[in-house]
Amino acid sequence: MKDKINQIYSKYLSHARVINEKTLDDINQLRSTFEADIDNAKQENRLLRIGIVGQIKRGKSSFLNSLLFDGKSVLPKAATPMTAALTKISYSEEPSATVEFYSKNEWNKVLEQAYKIEQEEKRYQESLHEFQALKALGERRQRGVRPPQKPYHPEESKACFELYQMVKRSGLNVDDYLDQEHVIQTSGSNEMLISDLTPFVGAEGKFTPIVKSSTLALNLSGLKGIEVVDTPGMNDPIISRGRRTQEFLGQCDVIFLLSYCGQFLDSQDMALLAQNIPNKGIEEIILIGSLFDSALLDEYSNYDSIQQALPALTRNLNDQAQSEVTAVCRQDELNSDGQSHLMQTLQNALPPIFVSSRCYDLAKKGNDLSEEEQHTLSRLNQMFEGFTFTPDILVAMANFTKVHSKLALVRENKDAIMADRFDNLLKGAERDLKKILGNISDDITHKLNYLQQGDLVAIEQKQKELAERINAGKAKVTMVFDKYRIQIEKSLNNVNQTIKQDSLSVKRINSQTGSREESYTTYSEVSDSDWYNPFSWGSTKTVSSTRYRTVNYTYANVQDAVQKLEDFVLETSDRLYQSSSQVININQFREDIKQAVKGLFDFSDPDFDPEMILLPLSNSVDRLTIPTVNLDLEHHINSIRQQFSVNELEGDEIQKLREEQARVVGLLLTEITKEVEKCGLDILGKISKEEQEFLPTLISDLEASVEQLRADLENKEQALTEYRKILDMTAEDKLQLQD
Repeated sequence: MKDKINQIYSKYLSHARVINEKTLDDINQLRSTFEADIDNAKQENRLLRIGIVGQIKRGKSSFLNSLLFDGKSVLPKAATPMTAALTKISYSEEPSATVEFYSKNEWNKVLEQAYKIEQEEKRYQESLHEFQALKALGERRQRGVRPPQKPYHPEESKACFELYQMVKRSGLNVDDYLDQEHVIQTSGSNEMLISDLTPFVGAEGKFTPIVKSSTLALNLSGLKGIEVVDTPGMNDPIISRGRRTQEFLGQCDVIFLLSYCGQFLDSQDMALLAQNIPNKGIEEIILIGSLFDSALLDEYSNYDSIQQALPALTRNLNDQAQSEVTAVCRQDELNSDGQSHLMQTLQNALPPIFVSSRCYDLAKKGNDLSEEEQHTLSRLNQMFEGFTFTPDILVAMANFTKVHSKLALVRENKDAIMADRFDNLLKGAERDLKKILGNISDDITHKLNYLQQGDLVAIEQKQKELAERINAGKAKVTMVFDKYRIQIEKSLNNVNQTIKQDSLSVKRINSQTGSREESYTTYSEVSDSDWYNPFSWGSTKTVSSTRYRTVNYTYANVQDAVQKLEDFVLETSDRLYQSSSQVININQFREDIKQAVKGLFDFSDPDFDPEMILLPLSNSVDRLTIPTVNLDLEHHINSIRQQFSVNELEGDEIQKLREEQARVVGLLLTEITKEVEKCGLDILGKISKEEQEFLPTLISDLEASVEQLRADLENKEQALTEYRKILDMTAEDKLQLQD
């Protein structure tokens, strides 16, 4: 098969003039990854490789800590999803680690994106200052002149800029480390190794921004015979890291796919799977619904008891998973062999296992909980009156027994899985290659039909008419963009109003009544005379005695106030992340755009070639994406703790606590409002940019097809011969792949 792919690549590369450049890149990428995957599969006595995959912020590191390290936080968390690096973990008696830095070429690409943002932001600030200066002078602006528009930056560019900023802050001389690996050896414990590794992968690590991947060898018996690959997220914004993740996925035998219970197997999950998994020859996919505790906290109010909530929520999530997989299977665009195979593999993986790494940690740590963990436990215990989560119940809800059983089953079937791996890779590569050959055939057939018509003037006229019709119908396309623009503004405004409403209850500090025993002193006059001393007769003295009484008092609890703030921050962060990622249905948005453009043409007209518009249209629509938002407000909460040294306050201190709570809530709301506005501007900016570029790009693609035709007509017979030859080649190659 390797020779077949090489042969096909060389054969079609000789026709690079007429074959889409991206298609040739796809064959070349398949060639390089397939070779690496096959070489890995052929290795004798190799480890069973298990991949942990999913979108960013799906709890992959926490899941692994619970699965492999008994809940201990062995794997350091990266500062942000932008800095997360791929990590391979295997067994060794002597713990060690190898860190891979970016290559010079990769880092130069990071800097290129970062410098672009830096320059765009600089120009924006200069324009903004100029605009504000003119406004301050009271000069009348021309009608219609608006403030400069804040630049929109793609996710990859923002990620690159963040890495660049981290390096600047650290003062790191990057050139000393690029294109190199750093090995960490230790004769000590796993914990000592992780401590030594923290500067390279930890949140505040000096070297973290330039690390592309790391390899850990740990002295843990549970790792014997396997290698675990912890991916940074299949939607990694850094392209070179994303490619490295794809390389390792191709060498995995088993995949644990993590998807958030609250949005289980959403459209982004399915899109990422379709992009990364179908033709990697992976037959073993284990579906994991992560963050089950979060889903329960969101839904518990719909149930009367925990006994009712747990099975009902699990059933609902199972139904949702089945529904999502079934719905995707029915979509026309997923009818290709590779993606249909993926859907079948997912069907076989149902039902999922729903887990809570946080509950597993709470059960294992007992009373040794961090403040954040104690906060989660308090929230869980407050769900149902009279019900308290014991360690045994937490373990049951964590549900890792099922995960460990799956892992044990995978270990038992290791030989069979690895024996099938080679054949599965071959089948996957064949599916991928047939799909690419089909794309080449469709494109060349379209070009051949154009060429056979042979009338450049007529086709130029038709192209001109199409462009005019597209421009004339701009209003229809604009209506779609306006519809979603209004939807975005309305959605984010509703979120903002909900957050403000929720903040009212956070401001309230409820006083409580308690009772305590207080001592007090009483005084009385008693005789101080002695019978034997007549001179003392009649004298008295004052004596005191200590008595006790129960006193009722009013107090306010500082920890309750802090917990309210923490709840508010967590729930708000969650709400904003969910709202921004779901503010519009991107697939429906794309479909509406397609329908708006299609509505400009008469597809029943025999003289109209629909492919002339549909192929460029698909290319343009597929470029539409929507950014999401993340929020971090934790740094505001400590100010409450710093203000008060005791937990229970009385008298005037209660009012001080109320004032401080209101002040902090005000700060939080200010920052949240800014973030919501920024999120809205980012998304609306993206929509506006897409609107500005969409139709010109579509017209440009049409013009490119005409230019191709112009070049072909100059040597028509030669071009026809070449096109027919390519079609014969694709038909023959597809036939051979079916044998």
